[in-house]
Amino acid sequence: SIMDNDAPLASVTALKADAPADATIAFEGKADVVLPASFDLLTLQTPVRNQASRGVCSIFSTLGLVESLYKKAGLATPDFSEQYLQWSVKNEIKVFQNTSGSSDNYNLQAVKMYGVPVESAWPYETQPWTTVNDPACTDQESGPPPVCYTNGNPPSAAMMAMKYKLPASRYVSTSSIKNVIFEKKTGVLVGLDFFYQAWNHRRSALPVSTTDFARGIVRYPNADDQKKSREAPAGHSVQLIGWDDNLEVQTVDGQGRPVVDAQGRPVREKGFYLFKNSWGTANFGTTNAKGAGYGWISYRYVNEFGSGYTADPPRLQ
Repeated sequence: SIMDNDAPLASVTALKADAPADATIAFEGKADVVLPASFDLLTLQTPVRNQASRGVCSIFSTLGLVESLYKKAGLATPDFSEQYLQWSVKNEIKVFQNTSGSSDNYNLQAVKMYGVPVESAWPYETQPWTTVNDPACTDQESGPPPVCYTNGNPPSAAMMAMKYKLPASRYVSTSSIKNVIFEKKTGVLVGLDFFYQAWNHRRSALPVSTTDFARGIVRYPNADDQKKSREAPAGHSVQLIGWDDNLEVQTVDGQGRPVVDAQGRPVREKGFYLFKNSWGTANFGTTNAKGAGYGWISYRYVNEFGSGYTADPPRLQ
């Protein structure tokens, strides 16, 4: 169960689909801007949501960004339908039709082209469809039809509802993330390779820390973690909304033991992005000082294993 720290993950192939090589994305930002040692966009965030038992992290991270952009533009309490965006990506954009996953890039394209209604027009269903809902929803070799991953089709209320769109979206190089957050005052979505021990996830084959899971600490994955995690490859998507250059965390080895150097001094990792997750507020990041459901992820992790995307805020009439 989710209370057990077992949030479902997404396909990393879907998450990073069609993403250009990071080095090919132009740097975005002013060359002379002086970035503060720490910064965040917490005041622009809507409440942390919970994807529960479905592997739709990128849908949630995308709409977290979309909601923050609408809040920045002046909408008091934006809350958009994840259920609808999941349907739109598979039926209007027509990608990832035989998987629960998708990518921030295609999700933002759907919002830009077709828009999303408010949450109440088609509320999120926490459980994936099974054969109980539709006989076609089995693990046949051909793969279940899209309806099994969208939990059906939108009710007429959702089809008729006003749709909220964004003007444009774009890839962001990892070197530009801080500049975009600070200068544009917009979060940056990242699709990531998932490393189980680094995230202190229950499905890790290596020892994990429940304390660090509660703090929302995500370290750079050690060599053992990288090797083990690739045996069950997965991905995750979150919204980066700030950073702290001075946050330091002691590194751990494959056995979960704190690492020290030859002189017995702690080996520390320094510099972490603040991110908004989609695993609710009852487990992950419960003791994070920035708020339950938030986490800190190593710069190095994002730089090596992340693909960044963002969008422009809407203009409210």
